[in-house]
Amino acid sequence: MSSLDLSSEPVLGSPVSSSDIENPNKTGRRFIGVKFNCCGIYVRIYINRDGTAYEGRCPKCFKPVKIKIGTGGTNHRFFEAN
Repeated sequence: MSSLDLSSEPVLGSPVSSSDIENPNKTGRRFIGVKFNCCGIYVRIYINRDGTAYEGRCPKCFKPVKIKIGTGGTNHRFFEAN
């Protein structure tokens, strides 16, 4: 599992492979799994309308997360937000 540290800025990004937006799941919506360590909650966050990033918030404390999609990114599908 990759770790995404959100403690230094409200919204940080970590590139995700651009091929992620080319392979939709059965529901047609691309998502990644994020565990928000702030509240111990796991959620799916979905790709934004522009197809440039996965964006979401902790459902308990509303801490934002934005993970950018780009070349040279990662193929990881699960992240931790600190």
